[in-house]
Amino acid sequence: MGPSTQEFEPSRDGEAWYVPAWLEAARPVLEFDVCDARSAQGRLEPRTKRVTLDDLVLFHGHVCDGLLRGAYAMRALGDVAFEGRPFDRTDLLVVSKNSPCLGDVAAYLTGGRGRFGTLRLDNDLGVGYVVRELSTGRTWEVREEPGFFPSLISEWEAALLDDSSGAPVTSSEKAELVAVNEARQWSWMREVLLASRPGDHYVVRSLDAAEIPEPLYEARRTDVVNREVRAPREYATPYEPLLGGATPRLGRVEGSTWEDRYDRGPTGPRVG
Repeated sequence: MGPSTQEFEPSRDGEAWYVPAWLEAARPVLEFDVCDARSAQGRLEPRTKRVTLDDLVLFHGHVCDGLLRGAYAMRALGDVAFEGRPFDRTDLLVVSKNSPCLGDVAAYLTGGRGRFGTLRLDNDLGVGYVVRELSTGRTWEVREEPGFFPSLISEWEAALLDDSSGAPVTSSEKAELVAVNEARQWSWMREVLLASRPGDHYVVRSLDAAEIPEPLYEARRTDVVNREVRAPREYATPYEPLLGGATPRLGRVEGSTWEDRYDRGPTGPRVG
């Protein structure tokens, strides 16, 4: 497959055309507070960040039923499992179906990564997730209620991917049927999904001894190793991110013995 020959129109600053206006009702539902490490050395940042529907769409690339169903599932799980606490993206392992949509929601909201063994695959989950809190071992599962999503749309999704048992769909047919399928997906989202609450059709349960798949690959995640290191009592970084986007002050912290200790290198004399 070569590069596309299509002409592309540049996006204008501040324009979020990729989030249709009819999704406005989902914005307050699909907001997630997350916390992360504050730098490459991995101390946990005490301030949370807000992930919005726009962020999820921008990360995934488009609005689709899979993205919204995955986000609804995660919202239901978060409401039950975390009870108002943020998604700690330094401390979660997630299992997802091998789906572009569901996998992107899993990775973005939990911080799970295949290369660290914290994003694992299980196609038997369908539309749902298993999430484990690494520090405690507490594990939860969320699954979409059977029959909630129309089987006709599912059948056409498979057919348009050439992944069904029916007769192949020709290119000329796809030109029209892909558009019809998109319209049916979006109508279902508008009329059914957005009219419900996440907990109505996405069922959460605690797993006492979850059997989760083995990782495909597992490497050390270095940016979270110091997540429990306490905040400094004496040294105030001149690069502290400030709320409101204000520019932090720059330059050396005057009178800091800790900068002198740093300049002597890891093997140099200790302070005190």
